[in-house]
Order: sequence, then C-alpha cells, then structure tokens
Amino acid sequence: MAKNKPYRFFIYLMARLTAAFLAALPRPVLLFIARGLGRAAYSLVSRHREAALRNLRFAFGRTKSEAEIRKIAREVFENLAQAYADVLLFQKMDPKKLDQWVEMGDALETFRKLLAEGKGIILITSHLGNWELLAAALKLKGVPGKAVARRVRYEPYNKWIENLRRAVQLETIYRSESPREIIQLLRRGEVIGLLPDQDISNLRGVFVNFFGKSAHTSIAPVRLSLRTGAPIITCFVIRRPKGRYQFLIGEIIRPAIQTTREAAILESTQQWMKNCEEMIRRYPGQWGWMHNRWKTTE
Repeated sequence: MAKNKPYRFFIYLMARLTAAFLAALPRPVLLFIARGLGRAAYSLVSRHREAALRNLRFAFGRTKSEAEIRKIAREVFENLAQAYADVLLFQKMDPKKLDQWVEMGDALETFRKLLAEGKGIILITSHLGNWELLAAALKLKGVPGKAVARRVRYEPYNKWIENLRRAVQLETIYRSESPREIIQLLRRGEVIGLLPDQDISNLRGVFVNFFGKSAHTSIAPVRLSLRTGAPIITCFVIRRPKGRYQFLIGEIIRPAIQTTREAAILESTQQWMKNCEEMIRRYPGQWGWMHNRWKTTE
C-alpha cells in the first residue's frame, strides 16, 4: 500500500475538482477537451510517448512508416483521454443513455445463449477502446457478473473508481484476493470479466505469439475454463465517430484437453491472444501501447 504523503492528497483533491467540472459539461464539449488534453499529454509526457513509439515500432516497424507510427501514437493518447472522460459520466449513465452511446448489435443474444448453458462466461477484453464502458454496458443491460481489476495503490483513488463503477452497477473483484469468489461466481452461472492482455510478471503465464514476437501471457483464463467448464469469449467496445461506440464480439473459445493439460492451456491462450491481436491491428490507435507488452523474456 502506498504511503499517504500529503502531496498525494492534494493531487487527488485537484483531480476530483477538475473531474467534477468536466463532468458537468455537455458530452461533446467534454470529449473535445479530452482530445486536446490527450494531444497535450502526447507532447508533454515524453516517457509514455517514447514507450508508445518504441512498442509501435517493435510491432509495426516493417509495415508502417514513421509518420504512420507517430499518428497512431497520438491517437492512443487522444483515445485514452476520451475513454477516461466518458467514465466520469458514469454517474449520469442509465440504459437509455447507454443506447445513445453504444451499438450493442447481437451481443446480448450471444450472452443469453451462453449463460443458458449454466456454466458462466469468462469474458476477455483488452486495454482497447473503452473497456470500462464494456463492463458498464453489460451490467446496465442486466447481464450478471463482476470484473477482476487491480487495486489502485492510493486508497482515495481506488474508492473513487469503485464509486464510478457502482454507479453503473459494476462490482469489482481485486486480483490480489482469493480466486474462490471467481469460481463461485462462474458456478452460479454469471460472467467474470478479465483484462489479461498485459505482461504481468508475477502471474503464471506462457509465451505465445503476439505481433510476431514472444509475449508472456496469463494462463488464468484458460485454467478457469478448464476447471469450471465456462466458455471464454473475447469482447471489445470500440470508439466510432461522433462519440459513438460499437460492441464487438470475437471468438467463443472452449478449451479442452486433447493430449495434455499444458498443451491445452498453451493452445487456448494463443487463441484468445490472437483474437485480441486481430482487433488491435484493426484499431491500433485505441490500444494502450505505453505498456511494455514484451517486457518478460524467455
């Protein structure tokens, strides 16, 4: 737990006051300001800018020009700023407003069919588009379940985020807590939402192909599926023009042991990671390239 140094509270207080002001603005104005803040962050926050550029070159260096890579990196900062801005509006969110924001397509029908199997659903998404809005959309549409998240080290920030999620009926299970609640939730036939696309070195993982490079990837989703029988589904909420989003569903994955458990884990982990990569390739300006996805090496 981070020490409660006085300057942290001052920064937190300023963040809350700024957020309250921004959330009171009409959404088009808020998103316009957020895009500007994103562009400013790209120019000013050199450490994160250079990390994004480095990772984009690592992934696309042979297929995209330097100008294209820099354009994508700017879009990343703009998208993140807009995504966080929309989360500030969760306090005002309801199902009717959700319909104005998100085109759900046949997502709800897909979830109802899978939930009818009675084994729950393991939902995998990535830090692409607006993952918080994805969880909010499902909860506001009546889909039962919780999301697994990392606890923010400074507790006032953590409580703030919890309250924003609760405004859209979303409850959180923290990654540091016992996995027993996750298993019980699946056995009750509910959805568990996971964000396992980053390189978290203290989680058990395997190395799979990601943008042609070997990437350490969590095996937790597949292990859960093998233990409970719950299918894995990849889902994404992607930003569209004029403040709209689209809910997209990828492949439904049903891990099964054909030869060995280890082989099944590796195969199905590669399968869902490939789904994420395909979506990131389609919308590269909406993924969090500041994270060093290839940090852990074999």
